[in-house]
Amino acid sequence: MRELLSRISHKLHEVVLANEQTRWTKHAFQQQCDALAALMSELDGACIAFQMDNSPAWIAVDLVLSECNKVALPLPLFFTPAQCEHALSESGASWLFSDTERADDTPFRTITVCECTLYVYRINSKATHYFAGTRKITFTSGSTGLPKGVCLSQTTMMQVALSLGQRLSLDKPRHLCLLPLAVLLENVAGVYAPLLSDGQVILPSLNSLGYQGSQLHAPDKLLACISQFEPNTLILVPELLQLLVHACTQGWQAPKSLRFIAVGGARVDSHLLAQAIAFGLPVFQGYGLSEAGSVVALNNVGGQLTGVGEVLPHLEYKIEQGQLYLKGPLFLGYLNGPEHSPDSWLATEDLASQDGRVLVINGRLKNQLILSNGRNVSPEWPESMLLAQPGVLQAVVFGDARAHLVALIYAASQLSDNQLSQLISQTNDQLPDYARVASWHRLTQPLSAEAELMTSNGRPRRDAIARHYQTELNALYCIRTETQALQPQTLLEKSI
Repeated sequence: MRELLSRISHKLHEVVLANEQTRWTKHAFQQQCDALAALMSELDGACIAFQMDNSPAWIAVDLVLSECNKVALPLPLFFTPAQCEHALSESGASWLFSDTERADDTPFRTITVCECTLYVYRINSKATHYFAGTRKITFTSGSTGLPKGVCLSQTTMMQVALSLGQRLSLDKPRHLCLLPLAVLLENVAGVYAPLLSDGQVILPSLNSLGYQGSQLHAPDKLLACISQFEPNTLILVPELLQLLVHACTQGWQAPKSLRFIAVGGARVDSHLLAQAIAFGLPVFQGYGLSEAGSVVALNNVGGQLTGVGEVLPHLEYKIEQGQLYLKGPLFLGYLNGPEHSPDSWLATEDLASQDGRVLVINGRLKNQLILSNGRNVSPEWPESMLLAQPGVLQAVVFGDARAHLVALIYAASQLSDNQLSQLISQTNDQLPDYARVASWHRLTQPLSAEAELMTSNGRPRRDAIARHYQTELNALYCIRTETQALQPQTLLEKSI
């Protein structure tokens, strides 16, 4: 905490954090942190977990844990009880800070931090070995239901934040957090980076932003927050960018204060970026992964529709056989796994290419589909084009070892099936025949992290989705097969 606060050159009376009701100056926030640090020093154990809403108190807990040389374990609010239990057990956490009282437990202590009451609970976890320098464990929700712990040093996270400040070159940016702080991207790029650039961080509660769990149920609330707080910077996942673009088509006007909107978490279709730019949204695509402390590359050239920009200067990279490799101040290793050496190359499992110095991410190596005709297709390609269509909110494409692609699609209720069918046809017209969606199933409910079908940053858990919707996917191929059987096959049949 002292490392971060000592690096920022705010004067003591200047505001560093704010929420819907209150603003905290650097001096006032330091006082809150000092009181919290006194409590932290009384707690035994190396690792302390916290599961809290977005708030200045979340930032205080995060920074004080570092000051007290504790390992921080932020838990997303949308984690299932099983995921939380797994993370707490694997991490060896001794204590849990929560902003909600647990019905089945009695808190060891309570403390008020930045006007937020925190409950401190004792956790009985197994002893765990930590890599030297571990200051944060972020549990990535990958392709399996049980998240994997990525161990990070404070040095790595600070280096990412400093590189981002250099790349953006914004003086005293006013950043509005729209993603959960437990998502590493918002934590590092949305909190550390603005503060190190002498900026302010605005932290509405997730409810004020319109979230229920990991799903945005009230988009108007999020738009109202953007209009009310007039930020300079935002971090979005593609789904939120699509929301902003749709709102612009309905007459919403983004505040003129916006200077930089970073979009990451999944591939963004160039048509969606072009729409956003046409509405005056200063959108820049980026790329990152937890093992690199969040951001790896970020574009800072206006109007750029392809690629994710240049790799940040503190990292080395290479592309071999289409896969991106990184080296430098990365993660220390996976929790309860082997240590990662900073001198060794990390295989990202991301397919990449270059356009000059600009990095282009083409999809995930393990996601690549090989059709029965031998064609290779990254599902992110048709998915990103589908998601660029107005009203298409989620799209997941399948087809490995099959003759053609199929898709599961969740769309806005205002969109009729016929309208959705037309949008899919329009998308197919822009794709080669082997990358087109031959048949699709419309979902009645969105895919969610709570159902363990999506990751925290909006990526589909493809294996879990395939298992959950096995009946629907099999039916899509049956429908297609029966339809094909009725089509003319020979030249004579076709002529008739």
